[in-house]
Amino acid sequence: MTTEIWSDLPDRERHLIHHVFRYWLTTISVVQRWHWPDLSHDGVRKIITRSAEKGWLARHLLAGQEPYFVLGHEAITAFKVRRPTKPLGHQALLEHYAVLLACARRKCDVFTEDEFRSKFPDLSQPGVSAKHFFRDASSNPVRLGCFVVDHDKLTSRMVNKLGQRVSRLMKSDRPDLRQMVLNGELAFHIVTATEGKRANLVAALARKPLENVPVFVESFPDELGDFFLVKRR
Repeated sequence: MTTEIWSDLPDRERHLIHHVFRYWLTTISVVQRWHWPDLSHDGVRKIITRSAEKGWLARHLLAGQEPYFVLGHEAITAFKVRRPTKPLGHQALLEHYAVLLACARRKCDVFTEDEFRSKFPDLSQPGVSAKHFFRDASSNPVRLGCFVVDHDKLTSRMVNKLGQRVSRLMKSDRPDLRQMVLNGELAFHIVTATEGKRANLVAALARKPLENVPVFVESFPDELGDFFLVKRR
């Protein structure tokens, strides 16, 4: 990272930009309730707007009128990454926004892909995704969780997809990876838009459970419902 331009930022703006780097996007509502509950919605809006005016963030609109923010040119230069400053496509927007909402609900962070490979080298291998993993504190002891975003696919396809993913893990040449699955130390958390889809997925998983791997389903109808509606038009 280019420290010369980075060091001039106030702490809150620096924290904000790191947050957007991790999740690819954020919203004023998420930042206010997760990171800065001591500030009003308008106070958070002013900080985020100021960062956008400086070129650290770029502003776009969600399905409704609420804005979302991605990294701007200044941040892309500082982090030395390749990211679009333009609006995200429908699928990418749903993917990143769903994970952001799930983490905000738990107040926990996902690992970046580089962090995951660094912290869990025995669990990382070519061809196996390193996206959307987090420390799942809902169990004791803490296990490894992974968010899976429902893109309004058929319920049976989602269940089959998870089954195939577990099968690939069990065929891995990494013994620690196979043992983690066998010990129930990995859980999938499906993020979907509607309560109806959540109920369908829960029922389908009850009929065809994944051996040794817990699967949970949660919905965000207020925030994600419009994404499914747009897709069905």
